Amino acid sequence: MENGKILFNEKCSICNFEIQHYKKRSHLEFEDCSDMSDKYLKKLHVIFDNGKELVGVDAFVYIWKRTKGYTWLAKFTNLPIIYQFAKLAYSFIAFLLFWRFKIAMKLAVLKAK
Repeated sequence: MENGKILFNEKCSICNFEIQHYKKRSHLEFEDCSDMSDKYLKKLHVIFDNGKELVGVDAFVYIWKRTKGYTWLAKFTNLPIIYQFAKLAYSFIAFLLFWRFKIAMKLAVLKAK
């Protein structure tokens, strides 16, 4: 698979903390998506030049396969039952983080006024 660009929300402290860790252990390309559309804020994305995208758990598996010390996690997560559970858990956590971020941004705008 060709190299993709990982889009992550740098303004989300939890997202940024985790991605900074992966940056230290890999040679992947990361890009802040905090000013992009909600589509990219809702879940982690990996985008490729040919237009293909990996989203959510699939994006994490892509990162883990290419990050020193995490290939075991990619293999484990790809097990059928684990994969389905991971997708459900990730969707729930991503939903909470997205709305936490949106509310925090609205509060910051209100404070600035």
